[in-house]
Amino acid sequence: MKFPHRRTETLLTRPQPDAYGLLVAAATVFDDHAARATRNLLHAHDVRTTTATDPAHRPLRWHHHRLHRLHILVFPEDVLRAYEVLSRHTN
Repeated sequence: MKFPHRRTETLLTRPQPDAYGLLVAAATVFDDHAARATRNLLHAHDVRTTTATDPAHRPLRWHHHRLHRLHILVFPEDVLRAYEVLSRHTN
């Protein structure tokens, strides 16, 4: 997944694999409730998960709220299954 950086308009990619050790980010959410729901969904499909905050520690501003990115992390061998589960259960 690539997204434009606000200041330089260059494209950035996901965090590097060593940013979370052996784990890779399968999803990004912005509150604890969404993180818990996503982890429960993946767990129901036998995908092992954990949660980590954004390594850059830059909160996003949305209206008057400060949002922190929470990454749902999975093992590399589970990432394709996690993407399939998430794509089947999201709009």
